[in-house]
Amino acid sequence: MLFDKKCSNSIEKYGKRLEGKCLKDFEINKVSKGSDKGGFNKIVEESYFKIDNNNLQIADFSEAGIELKVTPLKEITKKKGSKSLREKKGLSMKERTVLTMIDYYKLAEESWENNSLREKAFKILFCFYIWKKDKANLEYIFDLVSLWEPNEKDLEIIEQDWNIIVNKIKAGKAHEISEGDTLYLGACTKGANANSKRIQPFSEELAKQRAFSFKRSYMDMVYEELLQKKSKFLTSIKAKNQTLESTLENIFQPFIGKTAYEIEEQFGMEVDYTKDNLSKNYYFLLSNKILGVESKKIEEFKKAGVTLKTIRTDKNGLPLENISFPAFKFLDLVDEAEWEESQLFNYLVENKFFFVVYETTTETKKQFKDLDSFEQRKYLKLKKVKLWGVPSIGLDKMEELWNETKKVISEGVIIEKRGARNFNNLPSSSFNGVGHVRPHAKDSSDTYPLPDGRKMSKQSFWLNAEYIKKEVVDSKE
Repeated sequence: MLFDKKCSNSIEKYGKRLEGKCLKDFEINKVSKGSDKGGFNKIVEESYFKIDNNNLQIADFSEAGIELKVTPLKEITKKKGSKSLREKKGLSMKERTVLTMIDYYKLAEESWENNSLREKAFKILFCFYIWKKDKANLEYIFDLVSLWEPNEKDLEIIEQDWNIIVNKIKAGKAHEISEGDTLYLGACTKGANANSKRIQPFSEELAKQRAFSFKRSYMDMVYEELLQKKSKFLTSIKAKNQTLESTLENIFQPFIGKTAYEIEEQFGMEVDYTKDNLSKNYYFLLSNKILGVESKKIEEFKKAGVTLKTIRTDKNGLPLENISFPAFKFLDLVDEAEWEESQLFNYLVENKFFFVVYETTTETKKQFKDLDSFEQRKYLKLKKVKLWGVPSIGLDKMEELWNETKKVISEGVIIEKRGARNFNNLPSSSFNGVGHVRPHAKDSSDTYPLPDGRKMSKQSFWLNAEYIKKEVVDSKE
């Protein structure tokens, strides 16, 4: 017998034989079809662990209650000085980890104490392997094999995520589910294509076929913790029996209504007046003072892919700036075949934003703009904070933007010079009321090549200020 099917330690010990090796080293020569995304997983299950492949809602190692997940890592730039072992190794999750399909009817009748997710998510043998584009799957090297169970703090957030998804189903809003709704546990689309839909119990509207999954940012931290056996370099801030959002609101509540300058004075922050302008990271540092820890070192932020962003608004709540995302490469964008495989989609669903909103007290936007940056902090009052992810309707609008941008670039961007400025026909802020494309370059020499050989200033996708006002500033939720 290869291992004791009832013993967790025996199963893990047998799995660890894979570390540093590939399947060929075990004389496994079965090859999966190139179009079969789950093919490699099946080979590991059937040829190495001798598990009969099935689609039952039971754990793969049913007698021990352990699920098997064969999980790809991708290579990234190594950070030698990082405290993160994952970053030192130069590895990151290639994708989210899909757990089990969602049956809207069944899920609507389940309780957290007794649900179908438990068999698939709460005791897992992870087999992490290093994926390489040009390498045959039988030659993938396994980096780490380890048993994993969510700790108490993680389990509390996973339960809250599960309830968010279930409550939308019970409200007849399964069609409005978005991966941006939750922190660690997502409900990713899963089907032959993005149009794969099914009926839901409390609405006649068809909903996208979905599966429970652990988000990529969360899986990065699961991998990190398994490397270290515990996370030594992060700080948890979430209060017990509270959501992360309510914890953050409680932390910032004593400072609501105070100006940035008053908060700065309260913490005794030193400001360098020898420079021409206030430091660019001033508001970021101010938020860290309130949090009591650098936001980049907050455990829940790391696991949920939360980015802290400061918004400054006028007296009517309209942000003074649009919200930008990382610049995209034109050639990469036109090569993207499916929206849900695109860089933009994955960025939007894998990241949440913690917005810290300051409102100007000047009568007009011009009056505020005329102040130097040192004076501006005395006219900005902390209005609210909000933990936010792009909702399903917003994702649909960003898909429209992505498609139109691809079309314009593929057909040839029209660039027109007017005076000293260049204008183009990429989608503007009037396109669909949610997002647009605009430059995101340091200067005119900061460019990427277009498909026709020309070079153009780097561009990125942006969220409209008006949309952020509606979703974040004016939102009562």
